Amino acid sequence: MKAAYYKEEEIKKVLNEKLAFSLAKKVFWLISKKKTAMPPKIYLNLPRLSKGAPGDFRAMPAYIGGMGNGVCGIKWVSVFPSNPRLNLPTVIATILLNSEKTGALLAIFEGNHITAMRTGAAAAVATHTLANPKPHKLSIIGAGFQAEYQLHAMTNLYAFDEIGVWGFVKGESRRFCERLSGEHLSLRPYEDIKSCVLSADIIVTCTPSRRPLLKKEWVKKGAHINAMGADAKGKEELDSKLLLGSKIVVDEWQQASHSGEINVPLSNKILSRKNVYGELSEIISGKKKGRVSPDEITIFDSTGLAVLDIYFANHLATLFSGCKKTC
Repeated sequence: MKAAYYKEEEIKKVLNEKLAFSLAKKVFWLISKKKTAMPPKIYLNLPRLSKGAPGDFRAMPAYIGGMGNGVCGIKWVSVFPSNPRLNLPTVIATILLNSEKTGALLAIFEGNHITAMRTGAAAAVATHTLANPKPHKLSIIGAGFQAEYQLHAMTNLYAFDEIGVWGFVKGESRRFCERLSGEHLSLRPYEDIKSCVLSADIIVTCTPSRRPLLKKEWVKKGAHINAMGADAKGKEELDSKLLLGSKIVVDEWQQASHSGEINVPLSNKILSRKNVYGELSEIISGKKKGRVSPDEITIFDSTGLAVLDIYFANHLATLFSGCKKTC
């Protein structure tokens, strides 16, 4: 049987923020019920190139059961920070779905939109679970590709009075706000992180930083932070004092400890596992409570889970298959 091939254009037509949120929430419930299997990401680090930053590849396999027929799959994804200079995306992903019964290849997906949408959806599920209700200000640290998906994921949940944006490159936040001002009139660019995050109820960090950017003294009581940028060993965006003074929820402990926001302070013995409150799946299932005080600062440490990629792809394969039979 020939495997189906799905391009980004057709995936974008059906995978929106509302659907992504519901799928992501289901995945975390399945994780809590031990219906999934997912080893940590496997990294293939390439030698430093003579020009530009080095790139890496990541193999992300996963299995999901508890859905009638289970499904296996893997995402093969590359991260090349210098790609925008070549008019290419930094992240390029491909997702394969396989039969759990025979191992046969069922479908191949161009995976960039799925990756971006499931990342935004995971943050949205965490925010809906951990943030104070009725937030007024959203701040986004980083104005690259993922920032737009984070913006859409957050505004799918709430109507903000102000959305502050800061970017690494001079003029980047201004261009980001100008480009999206037709959709979100409350967008405002900032020239420094401190000003951007002051009084913010929800903060999203989505940068490739390898040094802390966000300091504890800048974050107000009761804020919720989605730490999205750290997805490999050595990456970090948050000051260790901020982590120590907050309730930390990870997407998955083993992967987060190796490549999430907590990986550097863990390796430096600043944090230990006892400083991590739990996994998001434990809160979704009701095993642990989410926010218990309006003043506590909550942090979601997102590393990007293969089970999300595979569940999203399997759902889309079902939708496309049904459409081909009936349309």
